Amino acid sequence: MSQHYLFPEPGSVPGIPGLFSGVRVDVEDDGTFKVSPLPVHPHFAPAPVEEEAPPEEEQEPTPIRKKNIAIEATSGEQPVLAATPVAATISAGITQPSGGSVGSRLRIILFGWTAGGTITVNGTGVPASTEVATVPAPTPQQLQSPQLATFEYESVNLYTAITNFQCSAPLVTGGGVLVVKQCQGGKFNIPDTAFKSGRKVPTYSPNEHSGLMARDKKIIATVNEPDIGTWDSDFYGDLSLYWVYLMVGSPTWVTIPAAPLSVVASATITASMTIASQPTSPGMKLIIVASTWASGAAITIVGTSYGLPATEVVTIGANGTYYSANVYSAITSIGGTTNATTLVITGVFGWWGTATSESTRQTAVVEHFDGSASWVHPFTYTTDGEMTIPNKGEVKLSLKGGAQDKIPIGDRTTNPLNTSRIASIGAPLADMPVAGWQTQVWIDSITGTAGATLSQDVDEEIKVAIKAGVEPHWTFVNSQNLSRAYPQKPDCAVDVTYDIINLLQFEQFRQNLKQYLVAQVIGEFLGISAGTIYYKGWKWTLPVRYDGEYGQEGDPGKGNVFAKPKLTTEYDPAIGGSFKLEIFTRNPPTYAS
Repeated sequence: MSQHYLFPEPGSVPGIPGLFSGVRVDVEDDGTFKVSPLPVHPHFAPAPVEEEAPPEEEQEPTPIRKKNIAIEATSGEQPVLAATPVAATISAGITQPSGGSVGSRLRIILFGWTAGGTITVNGTGVPASTEVATVPAPTPQQLQSPQLATFEYESVNLYTAITNFQCSAPLVTGGGVLVVKQCQGGKFNIPDTAFKSGRKVPTYSPNEHSGLMARDKKIIATVNEPDIGTWDSDFYGDLSLYWVYLMVGSPTWVTIPAAPLSVVASATITASMTIASQPTSPGMKLIIVASTWASGAAITIVGTSYGLPATEVVTIGANGTYYSANVYSAITSIGGTTNATTLVITGVFGWWGTATSESTRQTAVVEHFDGSASWVHPFTYTTDGEMTIPNKGEVKLSLKGGAQDKIPIGDRTTNPLNTSRIASIGAPLADMPVAGWQTQVWIDSITGTAGATLSQDVDEEIKVAIKAGVEPHWTFVNSQNLSRAYPQKPDCAVDVTYDIINLLQFEQFRQNLKQYLVAQVIGEFLGISAGTIYYKGWKWTLPVRYDGEYGQEGDPGKGNVFAKPKLTTEYDPAIGGSFKLEIFTRNPPTYAS
């Protein structure tokens, strides 16, 4: 199965040298690729101009917006360099970046400087390992307020190692104090339909007896309270995992099937390794576990994926677990240059994750290019999340929350500014959104088995809404930004619409009886294991009671009697929470690592 990448700005494709820009790249399974220009949307096409009309000034098209995300290993910005007097070269006291394989962005903060100059970052990073921040000379007003009027620069590069910071002679002579912080870089390019965030800093102005009629004479800034007011997207079986980690919590994962299929038994790498079993239909991801690692270990997998020839190379850089990029329905060969590294290769249809109200919610770093500026939001947390399943539309997700800060990336004096500075990750095209009609619903007594009795009466829309407050704290660390945040208990409400043909649910409402409501969004067929059919998608198990109203009514303009009740979930020992979300995906369980 070919892979497709869109590059509205410069970026790379794994395994293919060089950069691509303004093009679409189609990569075939044999490694060959085709490059074609991105089409121009009709909105940007020039209007027809009559011959006698003067030529219009050429306008640049609106930049393509995008977003990256990574689940944080440690919430929020972390120190790289504590407050240090400016010097020509600073190499002592540096804490190395902890952003994992993708690296970390650096925030350079300069206090009390009196002259302009440059600060150079030297290390190991992408897309470059050296970066120069130009520091303008401070204005008189900045000199009088050195604590808030600081110079800041957020690196464009993502660093995995720092060698030193070099300051030019004017900065050294003029003095000042340098502080450097880090946050993780984005790991996944995620599709969304709307995103709005804001940096909010309430001000204070004392109303004093001063002999002046003016109300405001001394206005000061208080704490920084960034919010994410809108974050909407369509639902994807693989790409929407961030919603689970942020709103519900870290899932526990098992493979499908529970006992993976043995494809290659334990053996060192040879040119042609023995294939014990072919993947089970419709196809399997391969799990490659390496031990006794030796330098130069790599294997080439040749087979069939989605009916097309597929070849991929897996480089083994250390002992550990690796995953194939392709889903194989048949394998022709697996092998590589003879090497002492021992491999065990198994196959699975996918992974089954489970999260409940008791799971640990995570924070994220969110990078966003809004068409002009590029921003990074460390310590992003969510407080409100909804999954809306309309039977006549697409399944949708939404989030609201906050962050530690909203930081512009790169030089803040660039004008005009309309080029993305967030990590260039190719747009994922393999996963698909899901229509609402691809949903099944079960309603069962709380004393029975959840998901046993199909219901055909739920109509129009199902909405699962979670409110999970977060309590931010600004401890006294000489910073406007929050330093800690504590999750509060989640509340889960469910809105449904019934097509009424009986009074069965009215009686459940009247008697305040608890029930299981199960809703499963059914996507791509993954496979059959032990007689159970698995599909990519999400499955909610909701132990619910009616929340004070049932709302049955007949509208003379409609042919049916309907009800739009509100329900709320209640803790249930059988599922170990007040709600349970099961995730069926082909994404390996390395999303948060």
